[in-house]
Amino acid sequence: MMDDWRQGQDSQAKLQNRLQRTGRRVFNTNYFENVIAGDIVDPQDIDVSFDDIGGLERQKRDIYDLVVLPLKSPEFFASRGKLLTVPKGILLYGKPGTGKTMMAKAIAKESGAFFIDLKISTIMSKWFGESQKLVRAAFSLARKLAPCIIFIDEVDSFMGKRGGVSDPTFSSMKTEFLALWDGFTEMSTEQDGGFGVIIMGATNRPGDVDPAFLRRMPRTFEIGLPNRPQREKIVRLQLKTERVDDHFDFAQLANDTGFYSGSDLKELCRAALMIPLREHIEQCRAAAEEAEKNRPAEGEKPQIYDEAAAPEPPTMRPLSMADFDEARTMVQPTGATAYAYENAQEEKPSRSASGAGMSIDPDMFAALMAAGLQNLMQQSRNVSPTYE
Repeated sequence: MMDDWRQGQDSQAKLQNRLQRTGRRVFNTNYFENVIAGDIVDPQDIDVSFDDIGGLERQKRDIYDLVVLPLKSPEFFASRGKLLTVPKGILLYGKPGTGKTMMAKAIAKESGAFFIDLKISTIMSKWFGESQKLVRAAFSLARKLAPCIIFIDEVDSFMGKRGGVSDPTFSSMKTEFLALWDGFTEMSTEQDGGFGVIIMGATNRPGDVDPAFLRRMPRTFEIGLPNRPQREKIVRLQLKTERVDDHFDFAQLANDTGFYSGSDLKELCRAALMIPLREHIEQCRAAAEEAEKNRPAEGEKPQIYDEAAAPEPPTMRPLSMADFDEARTMVQPTGATAYAYENAQEEKPSRSASGAGMSIDPDMFAALMAAGLQNLMQQSRNVSPTYE
């Protein structure tokens, strides 16, 4: 408990420093708000913007108009009534690695809103009643930090469909969250016109999310796999600071990477970059070894150093299409290798009692039979000591 208190004090001190740095009003926080403060991300510390997201142009435009503009310039919307307030919730859904979390952070960066990356482990407590208090603290702290985004990643693990046997503590925490969300939205609309706080969730399984949660998410955006032009843009963004071969064909690479997500393309670029880097490291080591061989022995008169004749240090060659061809053998679309392995396991012939479909070395089979027989005899001796 003392460690939690100290951690909370550290979070409070960091929060106050952030508020002072950004010119925000410094306020007092209680113990539970200090716990939540550990999940706060300052928008100035976020290094992702809409420009760093390749593709998704329609989603970025709609989200900018729907969320960023009202949070950034509420004075233009406040006089328009409730019709143009920020929606109380936004759900981002799509396959893993498509950039849902990246999009949420970019929204916070573009709008200048504080970002509470609310983790289930933060609000779950072993002490009775503390989980509900932590949920309330998340909302009260967000209100003090407004404009603020409360982000819940993998929201289906927190707000999954109800039914069957469930932990009553977890269920009451979900109920508390939904009730506070409703009341908080009404209070926020009355006090600041509804431009202060927004709940944002991300999931790759929207069908598993509680309908009560979805009902409070009036706007949903699919963050899908990038198409060919979007893949080309993503690769160009990833390689904007790297040297590429003069004949590098970005369009061809985009054609070769169908079904790759944005995260997959990032890993592909990383794997491709490692190939010339590995070669460069070997060249530098070889050059160092050669220089060591040419060093005069102890007591030997050193030769006059000729700077013009000195070998130039090796430079790393630019990336080529061949590097990406090799990298694609190592980095495949998300889950492709796992699914292929699972399908291969399912296609294997089943092992019948007669041994059909089994492939086993005869010597290994004999050894297993001997070990089994010895084990059986040992068990028989333990049951009946007179058995011989």
